[in-house]
Amino acid sequence: MEGRRMPCPPLARLLSLAVLLLAGCASLTVTDTKPLPADRLNPPGSVGISHGGYRVDLATVHEDAPDLVVLVAFSGGGKRSSSFGYGAIKGMRDVTVPTPSGPRPLLSLLTGMSGVSGGSFPAAYYGLYRDAMFGKFEQDFLYKDTDSNIVGIYLLPWNWTWLVDPNVGTNDFMDKVYDQTMFHGATFNDLQQRGLPLIAIGATDLSYGTPFLFTQPWFDLICSDLNAFPVSRAVAASNGFPGLFSPVTLTSRTPDCGGRKPQWLTAITPAEMNDPLSRRAQQARIADNYLDPNKTRYVHLVDGGVADNLALRAGASMLEASTRSAVEARGFTHVRRVLILSIDGQGAQDTALAQQKIVIGLLQMILQASGAQIDRYNFETFIAVTDQMNEFAKKIAAARCAEAPVIDDTPCNDVKAELIHISLAQIPAGPEKDKLLAIPTGLTIPRESVDLLIQAGENAITGSAELRTFLEDYPPAPIPASPARPARRVAARN
Repeated sequence: MEGRRMPCPPLARLLSLAVLLLAGCASLTVTDTKPLPADRLNPPGSVGISHGGYRVDLATVHEDAPDLVVLVAFSGGGKRSSSFGYGAIKGMRDVTVPTPSGPRPLLSLLTGMSGVSGGSFPAAYYGLYRDAMFGKFEQDFLYKDTDSNIVGIYLLPWNWTWLVDPNVGTNDFMDKVYDQTMFHGATFNDLQQRGLPLIAIGATDLSYGTPFLFTQPWFDLICSDLNAFPVSRAVAASNGFPGLFSPVTLTSRTPDCGGRKPQWLTAITPAEMNDPLSRRAQQARIADNYLDPNKTRYVHLVDGGVADNLALRAGASMLEASTRSAVEARGFTHVRRVLILSIDGQGAQDTALAQQKIVIGLLQMILQASGAQIDRYNFETFIAVTDQMNEFAKKIAAARCAEAPVIDDTPCNDVKAELIHISLAQIPAGPEKDKLLAIPTGLTIPRESVDLLIQAGENAITGSAELRTFLEDYPPAPIPASPARPARRVAARN
């Protein structure tokens, strides 16, 4: 009697089909770090581990306004923050600053831009394309349905490489999406060629829970060359919401640096290292984690908003490392005004959950918990950055007065710094604000919502009374020369 073949159970058929599909998944090349070239390494004991590369030291002030430092930070918050931040950039183009060579757009005088999560998109895009951004950023990113790309990673079988290859993650696919639609192979070397403003993209180190910046001083800590790193990958890391996306992983190359450390780290005394309130000591402990290959072999990066949703700690990092000698070396003795603009596209905390007895849904709990934590941490960030900014202003004044009592026809102690918060939540109450705050923070929002947010960001800058007051106080007020002590005009440094 001839045996009869049993039908294949439905589950077995699905599993067989899945195996076939996974076997045919498209390969994906994942970019990793590259070691610092030997000719870029400084001798042991130098100020920095390496020289060159993408760092603020290379250029610090603009020729049109050598006495003004402007740092802009774009918060996280998905496309809501991207759209609001883009509107703020348009507003900075429309605000003029008086300079010796005539009025200049505030946008043209920026020293640095930082961005995390949704805020990294406008920062990186402007860094690469400058004024060509206007009218193009909407088409390349803001109006696009980015959520469909995310869904495709999980539902389309030919994207399931991340299921079978441990070296490939879901965020590696988003890296490719951002590169194809916006950045087109650009690296940090391309950003360096563009000059100021320096663009600092922030992510969060999953191992240590601390911010990690895509600037060369941070890549020095893992002995890697940032210039060769793709901009799209940095943006993907900055937007890697934990749980939805896998971390972007960097290989540390510290053994190649032969134990080199930056000078500021070796200068910290044991007493300061034991001071629990010392910010420099905290920074030193973070740096030591990276410099020790027995502690860090890989850096796993997730959404920058986890550690710093305002992206303000990038600017603070630059201010914190500035000693008086560093101020003098960078030519900051001509700086009289320091302005930090915090462009915050986050809405007000949603209190609806507090009206419910039962919380349903893992995603709802994650979003609510992270939002509450971000709001609390933002307050602490404002306090810390304000303190660092004021200390930086004191260092500038001390360096100026050590050089001359009068510099560029202004008193040496005429130094002021201000942090201005431009927030979506600060818009006056009314129907327009209600509409704006109801817009979600995802990576796809309706076109009309994008346009509302862009206009709101532009209006928030052009209508800011605090910004207007700061700029009105910016032009130097000449002082008469004293017969006993003639005014000394110190030539601007390059």
